[in-house]
Amino acid sequence: MKIKILFFLLISVVGFSQKKKINEEYDYINNYYQFVYQAYYEYLKEDYQKAFDLLKTAEKNCPLLKQMEINEPRILAECAMRLNKPEEAVHYIEILVRDYGADFKGFKNTPLYKDIQNTKYWKKLERKAKKYLDAYLKQVDLDLRNQILKMMEEDQTVRINKDYEGLKRVDSINHLKFKKIVADCDCFPDEMFTQFGNYTIDDKFFHATTFVFHINRERAEYWKPIFLDLIRRGRAPAEIYGSLIDSNLRSNGVYLYGIYNNLGPDKIDDFENLDKRRIAVGLPPWQLRKDILELIKKKYGI
Repeated sequence: MKIKILFFLLISVVGFSQKKKINEEYDYINNYYQFVYQAYYEYLKEDYQKAFDLLKTAEKNCPLLKQMEINEPRILAECAMRLNKPEEAVHYIEILVRDYGADFKGFKNTPLYKDIQNTKYWKKLERKAKKYLDAYLKQVDLDLRNQILKMMEEDQTVRINKDYEGLKRVDSINHLKFKKIVADCDCFPDEMFTQFGNYTIDDKFFHATTFVFHINRERAEYWKPIFLDLIRRGRAPAEIYGSLIDSNLRSNGVYLYGIYNNLGPDKIDDFENLDKRRIAVGLPPWQLRKDILELIKKKYGI
């Protein structure tokens, strides 16, 4: 009997270790982000089949993310609908409602989805929507969200008021708090993670990349390996590493990752190898990013 129990425990431990290893093997930098950027470009060009196929490839390689600008599940839902795949469209809407607290009424009022609202899979999701929202809200750590919102407010207040002494104090305190939050949560504070909640909770913009731009060179050395690891594991927005480096190069006027949209090649060090550097930290190629921004401007007037 003891031998059987020991064998069962051994199998359980091995199984757990293998599961943990598999989870840690996801590499978003090499297997996810570039498919998504190209998909976003094709989506903006209204080539919905290409966009859908590229996003499905990304999803096959790594669990799907919901990045702030791109919003992969939303694009997949729209593309599926336009490609006459209504059941898949509902599947991705369900992900948004269940995992990200999206308002189901917003989809219900969208003309694109009007023709499928009598289907059994739509009605099934409609019955579950309230339960999903309640479950999502229970997972949100409101104290943590409010703490970060307060940190963001203090960060901006001292800068708007040009309170340079207060700025040093606030940045120092926020840095210590920020280190603890990232370590405890094993992720960057962002709406893509349930514990931080989304704007529907309090109508407040929540995107902690503000802190990244205010990390000085000395503190940046601590964050470089952490940010890169989080990006690789899909636990942080892809732009934070490049933002960390380039924000500390503003005084030089010459940058490494070209994160600022108004830069020309003359303002980027070793421009020939720029895309290698960008792709290596999860950013899209420089020209692709410029093309995406041009399409966004054309499509949305932004």
